[in-house]
Amino acid sequence: MPVLFILTVIVQILFAWHVHRTGRNMNWIFLILMLPGMGCLIYFLVEVLPEVVRGPVGHKAQRKFRLWRDPDKEFRETKYAFDTAPTIANRIKLAQLLTAQRNYDAVIALLEPALADHFKDDVLLLEGLAYAYYDKGDYKNTLAYIQKIYDRDDGSAPQDYIKLLRARAYIGLGELETAKAHLLHLTLTFTGEEARIALAQLHERMGEAAEARAVYQDIVTRSKHSPAHYQRYEREWIEMAKKKLEKA
Repeated sequence: MPVLFILTVIVQILFAWHVHRTGRNMNWIFLILMLPGMGCLIYFLVEVLPEVVRGPVGHKAQRKFRLWRDPDKEFRETKYAFDTAPTIANRIKLAQLLTAQRNYDAVIALLEPALADHFKDDVLLLEGLAYAYYDKGDYKNTLAYIQKIYDRDDGSAPQDYIKLLRARAYIGLGELETAKAHLLHLTLTFTGEEARIALAQLHERMGEAAEARAVYQDIVTRSKHSPAHYQRYEREWIEMAKKKLEKA
């Protein structure tokens, strides 16, 4: 049986399955089966391609193409938007692009002046500054801005990723016992495996090999009983734990 014929049949089956799965007009299946190759092409051009172009995948691909063609365009547009309308939203978006460029001093210079009046406790500004100082290696100021997040009087608790950043800032300062205490508490509630990885790495740094191995083993064991989507989302940390166990 010619290879081309087999491939055509496989493509027909896949397109017919797509028609059924997406609830499209069943007449498409008749066209796909009666006109091998041409029917699939027509279906793809009429039904599939427009959906891809309009959907998240298409928008992501278009954005990547624009960045490839003109990598500085988004920054110029965001900078112009901020210069003409220095809103908090435009300021934060520009800060995110500057962070991607690792221009942490510029991020700090951009965000700190905005901490005034009714934005003096804005959590997005405070978080942006905490991360900028951490990435810069200034852990004291990192903790200072994290404390401002804790001191906000709106009654909301800091997000777990801020608690993780706090622990890492203590590690940066060499206050390992304090960091460990925070991580041990955080791993009880943290969604995902990043906090456990941070705790295991801290155990290793402190020469606590058995404790580190126990955390890595816990990550691997629990991941085996986790839903597939969780395993995909946390793959980076799960694979890291597996590699650590292999080397132990």
